[in-house]
Amino acid sequence: MNGVLYRVRESIGAVKQTEKVVAQYILQHPEVIVSMSVQQVAANCYSSPAAVLRYCKSIGYEGFKDFKLKLAGDLSIISLHDLEKEPLEPGASLENIMSVITNNNIQSLYESLQLLDKEELTKACRFLIDAEKIDLYGVGSSYLIASDAVQKFMRINKVCTAYSDFHMQRVSAVNLGANDVAVAISYSGETKQVNDCIKVAKSQGAKVIAITKYADTEISSLADAVLFVAAKEDEFRSAAMTSRMATLNVIDILYTACAHEEYDEALHHLRRTHEIIQQSGEKGGRNS
Repeated sequence: MNGVLYRVRESIGAVKQTEKVVAQYILQHPEVIVSMSVQQVAANCYSSPAAVLRYCKSIGYEGFKDFKLKLAGDLSIISLHDLEKEPLEPGASLENIMSVITNNNIQSLYESLQLLDKEELTKACRFLIDAEKIDLYGVGSSYLIASDAVQKFMRINKVCTAYSDFHMQRVSAVNLGANDVAVAISYSGETKQVNDCIKVAKSQGAKVIAITKYADTEISSLADAVLFVAAKEDEFRSAAMTSRMATLNVIDILYTACAHEEYDEALHHLRRTHEIIQQSGEKGGRNS
């Protein structure tokens, strides 16, 4: 799966009007597009073949044929997993809610997997492996993801912090150095507090990893490594459910990749942390 429909949805607010109509037509008729010529698409959306080609290239494809090939692959997977669902309607049954929420989360993970660039991921892992200290920044649900990352990386003896207070985030950022890494988590890519912190971190020489949506955002322009995630939220999912699931998955990938790079040492630290937690639980039980 190549995350084609996700890329098209996200591109609508960033492309020119002549290309926007192409994107809207694709979203409305994805199954039909795969059997059409570039001239037919252009005629149906009152555009030009050149605009269709420009649009396909602007979202990362070699041309219209490449775009159609990737779209056909996506549609087969969407059909297989029944991923594309209509938004939940008022009065939806519990069974319908269960199905839609689960499938939306699955779709987000599928699309995010295809958006992840191997070179960017490799770079991000190298930064984290070599880091003397890791700072993670996030606001709201993104802070919860940052906290999850802290408890994972600390178990393999990585010095890392995540503060919920914005002032403490800036204080932490200004104390980073050239051997440290700042991880910025913001699906919108435009969270002012997070972007302010990574600007401070970069000014101190730290490497910056951004986990954000597929778009031309401030956070992606500031980062040394960018990891894109996909999400499909509706008006009732204001807690960023699917973007949270996708970002947690990226954190798990980074953590596991770093642990496997230094397998024996990581396993040693994991066993030590497991033992000390077990001892703590046993003492707590005796004292209660």
